[in-house]
Amino acid sequence: MAAFVPAPCATAQSYSDPGLGLGADAGLSEGRSADGPSLAVGVHLRYRFSGSLGLEGRIGYRRETVDDGSGPLLDIVDVPFTGTGQLYFFPRARVQPFLLAGAGLHVVKTTPKGRNTALGGGTEALFAMHAGAGVDVRPSRASAVHLDARWVFLEPTVISNLQTAGYDVRSGYLAITLGVTFFR
Repeated sequence: MAAFVPAPCATAQSYSDPGLGLGADAGLSEGRSADGPSLAVGVHLRYRFSGSLGLEGRIGYRRETVDDGSGPLLDIVDVPFTGTGQLYFFPRARVQPFLLAGAGLHVVKTTPKGRNTALGGGTEALFAMHAGAGVDVRPSRASAVHLDARWVFLEPTVISNLQTAGYDVRSGYLAITLGVTFFR
């Protein structure tokens, strides 16, 4: 008879029990000097240490065209390898807002475009930090859907070179992503 009676704490079980999850995300990113938003995609591995603390490892891909308002200057392909700490609020609820901060290695390939024929045309590995916020929605204890926004403090050398050459361009970008994670 006791096997058919639910345990008293089962209804209070957290939607964010510690565990490992694998997922993917897609969204839009836009640099401060981009000619418009561009697609950003990635795969991630998330681990919840406790109800409130998590860690994310992510590999992504994004591409953008840098523009100074008078036409395109540079194509950028960015492949970020990032680590992010996450601080979740309301871990027992299905909807969990969170803050995030982290850093990573960005492999950036640049190609001159338009009236810029001299600056760019190389690949470099850059360290960049990021910070932001998001919301995690738990349809079940084994899955999560998240929406987050993060500012990435990425400063490719060629952007500084374009500024020195007199072009009105700036570094850094905002990424807004929607993702899904499946936990085991």
